Amino acid sequence: MATVKTIPVTNISAQDYEPFMVEGKQVGEVHWLRTESGGEGVLYTGLWRCEPRDIPYVFPGDETFEVLEGEVSIQVEGGEAVDLKVGDVASFPKGQASTWTVKSPFKKFFVISG
Repeated sequence: MATVKTIPVTNISAQDYEPFMVEGKQVGEVHWLRTESGGEGVLYTGLWRCEPRDIPYVFPGDETFEVLEGEVSIQVEGGEAVDLKVGDVASFPKGQASTWTVKSPFKKFFVISG
């Protein structure tokens, strides 16, 4: 049985964000809830926010997220665009190349594993 010393807790109104970098470029801001797994593999969870822009992105792990604010269109390489708005939940596989078109100030709660 694992012993838990602290339980990560946050709120969607969190204000403690840091730059989120992809290939040396800032693409939004992240508020981390977890950055490690209790077992094998990786586990990242948190909040991510971004102002409107286009972002090329390859999913670094299996990622599932819920849209908390805004709208985004995600064009997956070799597939159709996925249009998401508040309340939508989506899941993408590790390694999937995509281009995000963030249409309005955007925030999501995400879980990345793998």
